[in-house]
Amino acid sequence: MFEDKEYPMCFACGKQNPIGLKMTFKMDEKECVSYFTPKEEHQSYNGMMHGGLISVLLDEIMGHYLFCMEGKPAYTAKMELRYRQPLKIGEEVKCVGTRVKQKGRLVEMHGEIITKDGIVAAEASAKMMLED
Repeated sequence: MFEDKEYPMCFACGKQNPIGLKMTFKMDEKECVSYFTPKEEHQSYNGMMHGGLISVLLDEIMGHYLFCMEGKPAYTAKMELRYRQPLKIGEEVKCVGTRVKQKGRLVEMHGEIITKDGIVAAEASAKMMLED
């Protein structure tokens, strides 16, 4: 497995990005996991996380898995999302990314956001292209 590099201004994981989400990750061969607690500045309707930011969490968890496993960036070619229930501000969620299949540089990924009660609140499937 590839040793993680830092991208300090990445919106999702950059530690120096003043408006970023500052996600952190745990990896194994099977999955990438990140825990995230939405804050007030991440909301749309009162008390609920903005759907666009939910999609950022899913995109990042899938892409980060590939970056760590392959040692190079992967770019999202297509992503399909399903929002199952709103995410509440202040409630920690678990983000999980896994590889489904791969053909050459094209990789099919799956991502989930799971509530503290074990409910899948949002999920995505994506086709991601590994950098040459």
